[in-house]
Amino acid sequence: MSSSIPNLEPKSDHWKNAPWLPAFLLILVQAGSGMRDTPQFSFFLIYLQERLGLQAVTISSVVAGAQFVGMATALLGGAIAARLGAKWVLVGGLVLSGLSSLVFQVHSLEGAALLWLLGGAGMALVTVGGASYLTRIGERGALGILAAFYAMSMTIGGSIGNPLAGLLIERYGYGAFSWFAMALSASIILAVIFLMAHFQGQALEAVSVRALWSGMISTTRQANVRLLIGLRCLPTIYYGMLTVHIPLLLNSLSGSKVLVAAYITTTLIVASVAQLLAGRAADRWGARLPTLAAYSALIFSGIGLTLQVGTVWGLFAFGVLGNAAAWSLSTMMYLWVNDGVPKAEHPPTFGLLHAVWSLSMMSGSVLGGLSAFGLAGLPFLVASLFNIGSIFLILVYYGRNQMTIRPRLARPD
Repeated sequence: MSSSIPNLEPKSDHWKNAPWLPAFLLILVQAGSGMRDTPQFSFFLIYLQERLGLQAVTISSVVAGAQFVGMATALLGGAIAARLGAKWVLVGGLVLSGLSSLVFQVHSLEGAALLWLLGGAGMALVTVGGASYLTRIGERGALGILAAFYAMSMTIGGSIGNPLAGLLIERYGYGAFSWFAMALSASIILAVIFLMAHFQGQALEAVSVRALWSGMISTTRQANVRLLIGLRCLPTIYYGMLTVHIPLLLNSLSGSKVLVAAYITTTLIVASVAQLLAGRAADRWGARLPTLAAYSALIFSGIGLTLQVGTVWGLFAFGVLGNAAAWSLSTMMYLWVNDGVPKAEHPPTFGLLHAVWSLSMMSGSVLGGLSAFGLAGLPFLVASLFNIGSIFLILVYYGRNQMTIRPRLARPD
């Protein structure tokens, strides 16, 4: 009888050491964040308009403020993650994002703005911490498909969270959704704290403002990181235009909200499939080939939108193509960093790239505003042709590092 006793403890703890657990938990965190963040953003805008009686200009200012806070936090978060570890940056971001859900229980502009700014900081930390953790647990030959599932999990979470949030708000009010979002955040935080492994890239040390600034400057001086800034910036400018202006143009031409909803749904489905295909292709042939294909598709979609900007079918088809290409490139970003940046530099690099993403999204919205001056197709053409430079950058990037990864099934030398 005593011989069976030693086997009990290993069996009970075996699942905690399972190799799939870190990836599963990370995807679960991303899906849970999508369940909270996607509907929270949509209904926050409506809450400010309906309950606080704010004008569109004021609402836009609050949203833009959160983007600026997120940009600054991403820069600091990357440096902090390099010292404290991606797990604790992720926990900090989840805490701030959870607190931002209290925004639906305040009745003043000042309180709502403060909580939303905290949410912007939280989202940046979650982005940096999650991306840093992803490249730490991902291995070559599998990182592409893992990155694709990681990126998709936010969409899946949002698809579940949107109707659930609508039901809660319609039946029980904004307060009920607020408590649900906070409870969801608490569950995710506990799972991360007690179940997610902690990887420490370097010895723990005091984090000073001078050390953080020095770390950021050191990161931006690296030639590979500068190339990554261009690779991240140029397609995001184009994506920022698509996100804001295609739905508006479709609504203006057709007057159909159903058509706009169908466009958004189609975009999510096609882009998710494109991410999976890009991730699998990267695992098999390396990241350079699917990256070149995605940039080419993005340029083609911009030319198509320029020529067909006055037609519903053109906006629909080329808009879906452009979004699919941009989402595929967001999956490739994790592989670019993994292929050309040392592991210890991943956190500050992801922080810098998230800041670049924020600025590029705002730039895309501004550039798209040129359509108001009777040049509806020109912004799409300009933003898409920027990415001819991206093709040059990706060739230089992989040429510098000689990082064209062999197919996983290739015969060894």
